[in-house]
Amino acid sequence: MKAYKFFSVDERMERHNDLAAILPLGFGATRARFKNAVITTTQIDHPVNIHYQRMVLTRVLPAFLYQQFGLDVTMPQHAGDTSKWRRWSNLVDQLTPLTEGEDPTPLLLSKTDITAVLKEYGLLTKQSSWRDFTGLTDDNQQMAGVILDNMTSTLDSLTRDTLDGGASTTTAANGTPTGTFLNKTDIDTVVTNLEGQNSMKFKPTIAATVKISTSPIRAAYVAIGHTDQRPRLEAVSGFKHVSSYSDQGPIMDHEFGSTGDVRWLLTTKAPKDTSSPVLYSNIIMAKEFFGNVKIKGETADGPLVFTPADRTGSGLRRYSLLGWIRNSATRILNDNFGHNLKASISA
Repeated sequence: MKAYKFFSVDERMERHNDLAAILPLGFGATRARFKNAVITTTQIDHPVNIHYQRMVLTRVLPAFLYQQFGLDVTMPQHAGDTSKWRRWSNLVDQLTPLTEGEDPTPLLLSKTDITAVLKEYGLLTKQSSWRDFTGLTDDNQQMAGVILDNMTSTLDSLTRDTLDGGASTTTAANGTPTGTFLNKTDIDTVVTNLEGQNSMKFKPTIAATVKISTSPIRAAYVAIGHTDQRPRLEAVSGFKHVSSYSDQGPIMDHEFGSTGDVRWLLTTKAPKDTSSPVLYSNIIMAKEFFGNVKIKGETADGPLVFTPADRTGSGLRRYSLLGWIRNSATRILNDNFGHNLKASISA
């Protein structure tokens, strides 16, 4: 049997170069012409030239801060659309000794009833069946997240607007160098009024520790203001940034710092008006300043609603529906337990 010789890569290249050296010049020119005939993406482009990054870019959201500080209650189904709270008034201390053998004069009790009418809120999107059929399934999950965030933002805005429009309001007048800047005097006035109503603080004391450059924090009410006010808030006498708290554990989400008996949370959702200078609303509150109510079951417990194409009423199943629906109401329960201190950031 004839034996075959196998050449290595280097040996093949060496034999190729030797052969090219003894071939006629015309062959070399022909080889040069073929060398320039390069197929590029200009002649033949890629059938798919885009790679989709399934990790979507960050969708920035404001801090949703208002609803969490309300007194949350629910109503059963089939019990109407109005929620009622009742608050009894305290009786006056009876400091006069009783007359022997006689009953005291009967006293009448008094109460205050507060009602809130629930309404429904919602959003609906409509997707073609063709889009669902040809598109990526990731999109549907991401759209559901966008829709649920819209629900959370809507409910928080409804609460914010109720507080901003219904709370007792004053405008800062003791700031330096401009009277309407946030300042210790006006904040302390609000706190003094809350204390005078025996209001209940939201947060307990943060005790002192041995950590260097940290401070204990008083039991505190909560204030929600706008992020634009950071420099003015830091300039308030006695302000302590959260980084100086003796214990970092009890810090609330989006908490910026404290002034005396008030701990401040900031968000871009906080209201500001269109006056000149612009006035920012700062809601300073105690427990049970306001309440949130919903009717439990169905839309309250499962607000995201998806209707597949075979149930939308489309004869050819041409689209599906996705949205949210929620019943809700927010009501100020005791105006003595909260206040809106308005302040500016410029003269």
